[in-house]
Amino acid sequence: MTNGDELPDGWEQPDTDAQAGQYNPQQPIRYERDGIEVHIQPATNTADTDQDVWRLNVVDEDREMTEPVREGIDGRDSAIDIAREFMETYNERCVDGNESAADVIASFR
Repeated sequence: MTNGDELPDGWEQPDTDAQAGQYNPQQPIRYERDGIEVHIQPATNTADTDQDVWRLNVVDEDREMTEPVREGIDGRDSAIDIAREFMETYNERCVDGNESAADVIASFR
């Protein structure tokens, strides 16, 4: 799990690991802030494919909107870095600015 101190202001990582304390490199990761969630998950769980390809989705609190932001991210650490970049950009442009989440999502595609 990522240390919460490393997250941009206002973002948290809820403990969704059913086996707390155990590291699973394929475990999806979720971050949340004020009605928006960022999900990082393996692109596929099929055994005959590259297991270290990830995707990033954004979900609203009502789960009415799930937007793919990036597909085909090479490696878990890269996916976490891109998620962190998205969260920082969201803070700057949506929380501190007046842009919509849709604008930020579009800029990351």
